[in-house]
Amino acid sequence: MYNYIINLRNSQKFTKILLFLLVLSIFIPIRNVFLSSQSYLTGDYSDFTSISLYLSDILLFTTWFLLILPRGRASHHVGRPIKLLILWVFLGFLINFGLYKGLNTYFLFKWLELIVAYETFRLIFRETGLKMSFFKLFAWFCGIQSVLAIIQFCTQTSVGIYKLGESHLSPLILGVAKIVSGGTTYIRGYGTFPHPNALSAFLVVGILISIYLLLNSAKTRSKITYATILFVNTLGLTVTFSRGAYLALALGLIIFFGFLFSSRGESSKEDSPLAKLLIFSLLSIAVSFLIFKPFLISRAEFSDSSFIERKFYNETGLKMAKNNPIFGVGMGESVLHMEQYSGLRLEPWEKQPPHNYFIIAAAELGIGGALILLWIFLSHFWGLIKKIKSEVNPGLVTFHLLLVTVLATFLLLMQFDHYFYTLQQTQLLLWMILGIISAEMNEKQ
Repeated sequence: MYNYIINLRNSQKFTKILLFLLVLSIFIPIRNVFLSSQSYLTGDYSDFTSISLYLSDILLFTTWFLLILPRGRASHHVGRPIKLLILWVFLGFLINFGLYKGLNTYFLFKWLELIVAYETFRLIFRETGLKMSFFKLFAWFCGIQSVLAIIQFCTQTSVGIYKLGESHLSPLILGVAKIVSGGTTYIRGYGTFPHPNALSAFLVVGILISIYLLLNSAKTRSKITYATILFVNTLGLTVTFSRGAYLALALGLIIFFGFLFSSRGESSKEDSPLAKLLIFSLLSIAVSFLIFKPFLISRAEFSDSSFIERKFYNETGLKMAKNNPIFGVGMGESVLHMEQYSGLRLEPWEKQPPHNYFIIAAAELGIGGALILLWIFLSHFWGLIKKIKSEVNPGLVTFHLLLVTVLATFLLLMQFDHYFYTLQQTQLLLWMILGIISAEMNEKQ
């Protein structure tokens, strides 16, 4: 059996199938929720305190078991920041292990799963030629999600594919993300994601990948395909009405096109396709914004309830970190201490995590844990920048620039929401991108 698994590892076709299924499962969050008393710790059912088994969990560990584990020590060569994170998470688990044992154990498992995702993607991308296949697949799946989100917004209801992870959507359902335009309430586009903001993070990446694929397409048919996907993903991002994602996309375009224009020279003939691509990208955004202009106007305010709520959750999270600076309040427990540290009586639906990645990390893992995570992100970011500076192959420079741009948009989005820390799909997106970056750096971090 062991030799059989080793042979499977050497099959790129088999690896490609597993990769396809794994990525598909991330976009389609099929899961089983194990209801228990801890699911209702906030006073009502909460995803933040529930244990779920996702199809992506099963496929990730299947991929790791068949392709990575048989490699032995080669599958455990994680860098110093990752090792320190593992140690810190274990220490925090042991020290805070008490009243909420089941919840703490589940979140310990989730942290270990993210390390598995990191190592799985690092080794697959380092030793196979599946980079382009992955990015093409990702762009197509984002396109499908965009179409679904557009239909949801236009019909103002769910499509009905609940078994594939779609939420029950209606302007009348409490808890569904909405906008108000002209005195009328409208649902935002969800796709098969638990919240439009999480979908928007994927679509920002999908747009940047579409731009990269379009830039590197030689055939007219391919250019038309990726141009269409780029436009559809832009429309999809627009109907999520995520202001943070709009800002992240703007940052991504500035970094990506700004570097390429400055490195190639403005007068160079090679810049003509690049200039056309920039114009097309900006036109796609302009057309999308023009189509949905009446609805976007309602999102132009930066003093609405969502900003007030974010400030409240972040301030409460900072109090948790201040009072528990070493190992935090415990993994997964920030929502359970919202009333205690805010000093307010909260409804069950008001008990949410801090809306900033590093604040929630400091609240649950301690300030040291948040700093370790920041070290991991910045070491990958700066390591890849060094790689770009020393790289002579223009194709690899552009590919590495794409990864740097994606990580930069993540770091920005982390300042406005908690989904990279709390939600399955965006958690895996973050750590698989980190794994891919590590593979490209070709050295221990």
